[in-house]
Amino acid sequence: MFIVFGTKGREVNEKTGQFNCPNCCAQQNIASDQKQHQYTQIKVAKYFTLFFIPIFSFQTLGRYIKCQHCNSDFNESVLTYIPPTFEQQVASYVEQELKSGTPITMVINKLKSQGLDNNQATSAVNNIVGDDIVTCHHCHMDFLKGVEKCSLCEERI
Repeated sequence: MFIVFGTKGREVNEKTGQFNCPNCCAQQNIASDQKQHQYTQIKVAKYFTLFFIPIFSFQTLGRYIKCQHCNSDFNESVLTYIPPTFEQQVASYVEQELKSGTPITMVINKLKSQGLDNNQATSAVNNIVGDDIVTCHHCHMDFLKGVEKCSLCEERI
């Protein structure tokens, strides 16, 4: 009689739940309570096999989290991820636009076209700019300090 035994790596679904997927949150610009998606925690382990049938686990190799919405895999620490608030997303967008050389009034107009009212848009820009404003001597547009060239008239600021 032959006995066939050995080892085999295997993935086992341990638990499921809701979490804030960083990949899905980056793709969706929605409120944080709508960013929750199903996840599965998967354990990777070595199993003792008898006649190619896994009998018992004898070594855990690791665990990871799989988003059921986008199928991305993450380290277990992703379960503590907190997505940025709407205000943080707006501030990041404003800072990126201003540093790329977009005039201050254009950034305010872009924010208004995306649904913010004039006070919200102006406040969001002022929180980033503060007193760090430079003006183009040629076209008189205001920019964030550090911008070296006017994006409108191409003159050096």
